[in-house]
Amino acid sequence: MKQPFITGTLLIVFMLCSCGFEERRKQLDERERAINAREQAVMLKEKEIRLAEDSLKRYAEKMDSASRILAEQVLPLPDSLAGSWNVTMVCSQTNCSGFAVGDIRKENWLLSGNGSTVGVRAMQGDKLIRVYTGSFTGTGLKLSTPETEASQPSATMQVTLKIDNVNKMSGQRLIIQADGCETTFKVDMDRSKNQ
Repeated sequence: MKQPFITGTLLIVFMLCSCGFEERRKQLDERERAINAREQAVMLKEKEIRLAEDSLKRYAEKMDSASRILAEQVLPLPDSLAGSWNVTMVCSQTNCSGFAVGDIRKENWLLSGNGSTVGVRAMQGDKLIRVYTGSFTGTGLKLSTPETEASQPSATMQVTLKIDNVNKMSGQRLIIQADGCETTFKVDMDRSKNQ
């Protein structure tokens, strides 16, 4: 009598347990569907974010190129910048012989405009020592020494200046020697008082 009772009890327990297993399986299936739905929603959101980032990146590149075009515009030199300027240049970096960091150069520059071309005559006293040509960008000047014939290599100079105010400009002058060494000067310009 014990055997059928134990068997019956086990059978009832097994049936009760199997009912719980079926219920748990259904719950797990529902959770899996919910997780899959969330994953799909996250993937869609990530795709939207990537598209928005790409759109912003293209817009930023477009704005950057537009501002670069505006910054590089060549304009006539304003009358307020034409005239005599006292220039102090201090060597800030060099790998050339004949220059040392801290070297100071003082010159007087005469700025003039001819259409969209800016001309600068660099003077020491009454002596013309150099001529620069370049352009006015609206926010500053970009100047360089004229190129010489290839048979006579010499140093080239590039000057980049920004307008601090009507009576002051600052920037740098880069000298590139024929042998490739470079010297950089910090440039400060003040309007000559005798104008």
